[in-house]
Formats: sequence, structure tokens, C-alpha cells
Amino acid sequence: MPPYLTREEVERRLTAAGWEPGREKGDEATAVMEQAVSSLAEMGCSVTPFPAAVDFVTEFVGLRVPFPGHDADKEYVTFTVRYFEESFADSISELADWVEQPLFPVAYVNNDRALALVDPQDRYFLTHWSGDYYLGKGRYEALACLMTGRHYDLEEVDV
Repeated sequence: MPPYLTREEVERRLTAAGWEPGREKGDEATAVMEQAVSSLAEMGCSVTPFPAAVDFVTEFVGLRVPFPGHDADKEYVTFTVRYFEESFADSISELADWVEQPLFPVAYVNNDRALALVDPQDRYFLTHWSGDYYLGKGRYEALACLMTGRHYDLEEVDV
């Protein structure tokens, strides 16, 4: 499994991508969340932003963080999620049922075509063609996992 990143390393990578403490992109975040809701609704998946999702998207929307040691244009995590593959609608619904909480999309890992989601309890999940995974509780644990490809099998953690 890829190494875990410290909070300082997470912040260093975010800063290199244009983030700074207290960053707030309210109008951009609102537009992205509205498009996500609309795009998923067209596929029969109902999502609604809740405080944990709004806070995350407002702070990180527009950032694109490359994986270390990879071509920055080819392998990255983006925090602007507006459009979805048809398979994501079903995956979001199924995972929300499994964790018994609503979920909202907050990031996309392009090289794996994986979608990161948050629930109202600030727990983060990843849905991928190979299955669903747990990224952790709280944004820094989730960000560290997203930036390294680290994740946990849902059956192996108590969510």
C-alpha cells in the first residue's frame, strides 16, 4: 500500500496546486455542486449537498493535484466533479445504501476513473470499477489517501 502522508505533506501538495488555508470558492463551489446534482439526477441518482460536502467542495474546488512521480497532465486528483459516467449513478446509490447515509461526490481520480464521496459524518469513500473503498474520517485522512492511492476495503473497517 502506498505510504501515508502527513498533514504537512498534504498541505504542501495542496499549496502547490493553488490552495491556501482559509480558501473559499463559494460561487464556484455552488455552480459545481448544482451541476453535479443535475448531472446525477439525469441518470436517476438523487444527491443533495450537506454541510460536510459543502465545506469540502468550497475549500478545494478547482484544485488538481498530480500524483507524485507521474505526468501531471495524465495522473491526478481533481476536486471539481460535475459530470459522471453512467456507472457512477448506480455506484453512488448502492454505496449510500450500504453505509446507510447520503453521499456527495467531492473528487475524481482520473487515472483510475474513481470517484471520492463524503457522507454527513465526514467519512470519505471511493467508488471504483473494482469495488467500493473507505478513505477515512476527516478531510486530511481522505486527502492523504486520495493523493497516494491508499484505501481500505469496506469489509475490513468499521464504518
